[in-house]
Amino acid sequence: MKGEALYQFRQTTLLLLIGDLYGLNNFKKILSSVGITSRNCYKVWGRFSYKQLYSYVTNYLVSQFKESFEELCKKSDSSWSRAEVTLIIDESIFKTWLNRKSDDNLFPTYFGKYFSGQTHKSEYGFRYSLCGISISDKFYPLYFSPIQKGEKNVIEAANAINKMEKLVRECAEKQGFIIPNIALSVDSGYNDKGLMELCENLQTPINFICVPKKNNIVKIGNFQGSITKYIEEVFLAKEADTSSQKVFTIRIKGYYKCKDREVIFLFFRLNGSKKVSVIYSTNLSIKAKTLRRRWFHRTKIENFFRIIKDTLKVQQSTADHCAAFFKKVGLFIIKAVFIIRFQNYCRRNFKEFKEFTFWQLRQSIIYQNCDLFPIFDQLERCRFCNQSTIQKARNQYLIRLRYSPI
Repeated sequence: MKGEALYQFRQTTLLLLIGDLYGLNNFKKILSSVGITSRNCYKVWGRFSYKQLYSYVTNYLVSQFKESFEELCKKSDSSWSRAEVTLIIDESIFKTWLNRKSDDNLFPTYFGKYFSGQTHKSEYGFRYSLCGISISDKFYPLYFSPIQKGEKNVIEAANAINKMEKLVRECAEKQGFIIPNIALSVDSGYNDKGLMELCENLQTPINFICVPKKNNIVKIGNFQGSITKYIEEVFLAKEADTSSQKVFTIRIKGYYKCKDREVIFLFFRLNGSKKVSVIYSTNLSIKAKTLRRRWFHRTKIENFFRIIKDTLKVQQSTADHCAAFFKKVGLFIIKAVFIIRFQNYCRRNFKEFKEFTFWQLRQSIIYQNCDLFPIFDQLERCRFCNQSTIQKARNQYLIRLRYSPI
């Protein structure tokens, strides 16, 4: 994409983003709201493949990250320490059912029945991998792609780690900055020895933080057995003996048999939960609080997926073939980035919106009857409607506003 075509595509995408602020989540609703019947927007949108959209979105996401990361590299070592730069990888199942399958070449490669951690059952749809980097309280999504049926998630994860490490290294080198430490936070689905070794052998070594399987064998001091057994025989006993009001944790070095190496284990409970959680790190000098905070960065990617699924409702979006659904996922990812920034902007600049979610902000826009002039202005930039058509629709809208009882 380049020149006029790229400009028109960007402006048409922005029109869809603005429409979502009004609860208008597609072209038909946006154009109907302002009384325009032109269908040229579909021609503009349909002119580009999902791969072109993914390339455009990825380039945009990377440029946004570079700007923030390079700014961080100019600051002091203490600023870097507070930022807790953490790489994050996760995957999610997008439930959907396609209307047409027989003539879809991508269908047998990607569409399938996968186990969903969200619904705790198998669902028909697509597996998607997403990776990004957390800096302080912000999450920067970077690379995303559908995963083929039968492909192990660690293959896509290894590619993502390589790309993210190269990105941060090149940004740091550009600023003459040496990265002192960086971490990767992943869940038990990525508890893989190969990924662990990859992180260690990169030009920028990465501290691998993960969740072990509780039936794995460990050797901790005089204890040898499964992690479950350690919790039952050691953690619970020590927890019962403590009189401290603080949250009880155990940070301890141990031998992780299936990984054939020593790691730091951290045992703790989440907010008074009955379940004991355990995570581990390959950094043998990491402190308990640091390890726990770094691991919790991965909740940001979970929240990002939640916005795509629950707020934007990508799974309710219909498509007649795989490429169309893939294109919608790309759009919803850029929408999620957009609404997070809009929400944060409103919280920072308006006291009355400090605690508002995006859903609440959107409801305020809808029910306070905010004017539609931003949509008219964006339609002019899109250039797929005649100027006279837009002006006529604007005049009719002004007449309705003038005589509206509200």
